[in-house]
Amino acid sequence: MSINWISQFAFAFITAAVISAAATACLIKILPKFNIMDVPNDRKVHKTPTPRMGGIAIFVGFVIPMLWMYYFSNEQKGIMLGAGITLVIGALDDLFHISAMLKLICLFLLTLILSQYGIITNFPFLPYYMNVLITMLWLTGVTSALNALDHMDGLAGGVSAIAGTMYLIVSIQNGEYFWGLVSISLIGSLVGYLIFNRHPAKIFMGDSGSFFLGFTLASIGLMGGWSSNPVKAAIVPIVILSIPIFDLIYVIAERRLKGTTKTLVAAIKYCGKDHIGHRLCDFGFSVPGSVRFIYLIAASVAFGAIALRHAGTTEAILIFIQIICIYLIIIIFMKNKKSSADH
Repeated sequence: MSINWISQFAFAFITAAVISAAATACLIKILPKFNIMDVPNDRKVHKTPTPRMGGIAIFVGFVIPMLWMYYFSNEQKGIMLGAGITLVIGALDDLFHISAMLKLICLFLLTLILSQYGIITNFPFLPYYMNVLITMLWLTGVTSALNALDHMDGLAGGVSAIAGTMYLIVSIQNGEYFWGLVSISLIGSLVGYLIFNRHPAKIFMGDSGSFFLGFTLASIGLMGGWSSNPVKAAIVPIVILSIPIFDLIYVIAERRLKGTTKTLVAAIKYCGKDHIGHRLCDFGFSVPGSVRFIYLIAASVAFGAIALRHAGTTEAILIFIQIICIYLIIIIFMKNKKSSADH
């Protein structure tokens, strides 16, 4: 890695962090004047009204270094375009609470647009329309999962920064420095925002932030050069983003099994204190302690995913089993807490 690229990475990170921090500080002052606040209720952790839509600051911090250096492939242009569109969709939801079905339709249409920029899965044994469908499910699923993970101060932003760091490591390993710039700009913008989102948070990212972040991380996951093996290349980003994916799947499954909700759609839309962060707090963790614990899980699993890239078949199977075991341990703890509460 040349000195020129190191300086470019440093510039991108510092610029993104400074701009994001400055923009976040401004939004903390501005948003209350327009009553853009997240009001607490019995399904939320925070106790006082808090400004939301901090995702705007993250987006600005992320995009400006990229535009300044203007290193764009066709796929990166697509990601920038998609990030802007998902930010707008999320912001409209923050302001007007648009329906889940409308958001879903928007994400599906966005996938069709972005496929023209080359942002699409590339399974050679599948026809084009199947790759488009898989891309739709992936982008929509990760975006929804990260949106659901944003239930505790610093959680979604920190997990996103960890995922971005893993993407950065892989891009450096592969010599794909343009993708490294995308990743490090995202990390910097999240660091600037997290200064104000630590518990007790002064601002929340809102749907504007979680939609933009979920889409961006999912898109980079599609485009990264994870492995020459298409199956392994598909598994690695899933593992790196497995914390939000696991959290969403687990709560949806439990809501249906317990009868909390009657339909799958209702299970997805339901807002309750049953996510992984809430459950750790039920065990006696503080909010910061719960968030740090989840950071540790996210990092442990993600490092396993990076090792998975270069492993042989037997080693890859063992690493994958290890990752599954980590999540089974989490499920056992959750079920144990439930059983204790029942007694």
